[in-house]
Parts: sequence; C-alpha cells; structure tokens
Amino acid sequence: MNALSEAERYLLDAVRRGDEQGWPQLVDRYQGRLLAFARSRVRNASDAEDRVQEAFIGLLRGLEKFRGECSLETYLFSILRRRIIDSHRGKTNSMCLLRDTLRGGDDEDAGPEARLPAPDLTASTYARNAEHRGELHRALAEAITDLVSGYKEALNFRELKVIELLFYAQLRNAQVGQAVGVEAGHVATIKTRSLSRIRKYLLNRTPSDSPESPEAPGSSASPVSSDPPEALLTEVWEDHRPSCPKRSTIGGYHLGTLEPAWQDYVDFHLNNLGCRFCLANLDDLKESEDRAHMDRLRQRVLQSTVGFLKKS
Repeated sequence: MNALSEAERYLLDAVRRGDEQGWPQLVDRYQGRLLAFARSRVRNASDAEDRVQEAFIGLLRGLEKFRGECSLETYLFSILRRRIIDSHRGKTNSMCLLRDTLRGGDDEDAGPEARLPAPDLTASTYARNAEHRGELHRALAEAITDLVSGYKEALNFRELKVIELLFYAQLRNAQVGQAVGVEAGHVATIKTRSLSRIRKYLLNRTPSDSPESPEAPGSSASPVSSDPPEALLTEVWEDHRPSCPKRSTIGGYHLGTLEPAWQDYVDFHLNNLGCRFCLANLDDLKESEDRAHMDRLRQRVLQSTVGFLKKS
C-alpha cells in the first residue's frame, strides 16, 4: 500500500538523489504544520522547535527504510509525536482533545447490550502471533482505511463519527452515543459491525500477504478469529490517521466551500473530536493565509507609493 501523493514522491526522490533544492522545499512544505502541532503539545516554544528539528532529522535517518505505507505528512507527524512522548514520559499524550476532556467517564448506564465481550487476547499476544509487528500494523491500517473509505464514499458520516470516537478517541459507548446523538445500544451495533468488517478484511488477505494467516508457521491459531484489542486499533489509528481530512479539505472547510455533509463532518473532526493533527494543519493554514495577506498588502503599498519617493 503506497499512500504517497505525487508531490510527496517528487520531494522524496529529490532528497534521495541529493537535489540541493529538494530538502529545503520539503522542510518549507511541512515545518509550519509540524510546529503548530508541537506548540499544542509542548509549552515551551524553544522545546517545540527542538522536537520539530528532531522529527526532520528522524526522517533523514530513516529515509532509506520509508516505503510510503502512509503519507509523508503522517510519517513526519508520527516521528514528531514520538519525540514529544519521549521528552514527556508519564504525561498524557492523547491525540484527541475530546479524549482528554471525557477521560474516565462512566458507561454503566449503557446496559449490557452496549458492552461487547472482551476477547481473551492482549495486544502483546496479538503481536506475538504475527511474524513482524510492523506487518500487523500495516494490515490493520489497510483494514481500517478500507472501512473509513467506505463510510466516506457513502457519505455515512454518522457511523464514521461513531467509530472515530470509539477507536480513535477511546470513548465508551454511552459517551459516544451522547456525543453523536444515538442510543448506546446502536453504538454497540455499529462497533460490532465495524470490527467484523475489519476482521473479514484481514481474513481475506492472501496467506502470502497476511501475517495473521492461520497457515503461518508456528501459529496455533489465527489472531483474526478474535477482534484486535482496541488499544492496538487506537495505536494504528494514530500512526496512520485514516479518517483525517486532506489538507485541501481542511482548507475548504476554513473557506466554507465544502458540501454541507463534508463541512459538518470536518467541523466535528476538528471541533468535537479535536484531532490535534488536523487542528495543527488548520492553524498553519490560517497563519499561511495571514502571511500571504501581509505579503500582498506589502506589495500593494510599495507599488502605490513608489511615485512619491524622492529620486536620489
């Protein structure tokens, strides 16, 4: 699965072949949104800049191993997030503002139908059954991306909001129902159906491709016979950001030019879910717009006043 855009492939190819303009162009393209993200997680401005610098260094160090399984932006955000986590061990580093706000809520009123039986399978067990943890993450990323793409193509944003709140924000069924305006029992139904689709996608992978194949040597049972642990789904979601709108879509939201259904969903993703990645993009777009406006104003002032300047 290659998720790189044409522009990203061009920049990476330029950097890899040593084009002297390639690296400055890449840094210029991403530094603003990365810095906006770092500032939202790090109080000290200098520390935020240090983490962004480390993220770019990390990209260069891992450049030969990067195969484009996610977008370059997502890859840089992932490196930056880990650098921030490493420098703030023991502190909350959730990627959704809503998760921080509602963490620790009570779901007892949801009733037994709103709770799924927890599979007798831990994240570490799930990973041990895969030949490589990285392969498992890629498989889950493909499965989740396929699920999210289906919701977006069908404009089924209500169910997309539900699974974002469940798997990305790690909210409980009652909290999700309250946020989206549906019964907790219906949330459980959407959750069950979504997990079933993820499991089916993994099972349909060919044995040669699938790290979870029942025929895999040394594996007594296929881990996809049970649902993946929700903590693992959240980890993959944060690493690959399958539901995050494109930067151009966020720009359209900012300008108010999206179709109503998309405008409503992006507003939810930004302001209700509080995705820190996308909020960083929005902040950077606003700052870029302000800089562009000031540049245009500067040019207008210079051009309109040139005739008034004294000749030397």
